[in-house]
Amino acid sequence: MAHKNSRHMPTSLKAAFEMDKANARNRHRRSVEHIAELMDLTPANLYKQLEDGTMHASRLLGWAHHTGSDAVVRYLAARLGKVVIDVPLGRRTQDADVHALQETLNGAVGALLKYMSGELDRDGCIGLLTCGMESLAWHRANVAKDDQPELDFV
Repeated sequence: MAHKNSRHMPTSLKAAFEMDKANARNRHRRSVEHIAELMDLTPANLYKQLEDGTMHASRLLGWAHHTGSDAVVRYLAARLGKVVIDVPLGRRTQDADVHALQETLNGAVGALLKYMSGELDRDGCIGLLTCGMESLAWHRANVAKDDQPELDFV
């Protein structure tokens, strides 16, 4: 199974909220109204926070938990020049994981070439380069833990 760090990188805070919302709807069948209830907010208040990008930092972890997605957190980290990876368990990598990594890295290099030739905007290029860095960082950390794998409680 392809590693999930090869997913699309949002290029704006609004896009990140939209990605999280779509994940909640598509994978967990949770509407904004349901998420608002779980977060002890009114739907109108949550919609306003999503539209304006004004969600309080103390609510971001709850948002990520209830949507099952971390696009907002990843976007904010990328704006600080950081990458976010899931904590690897030190499990043996499968062939499909390496193929997904190669595809992600090829996409990142392709994005850089397109950016240099003026075919891709800066935000799109940065998003694909960040995905490549996240994927590679995850595999690096996973290899480092290979001699002491953790139990998979998830």
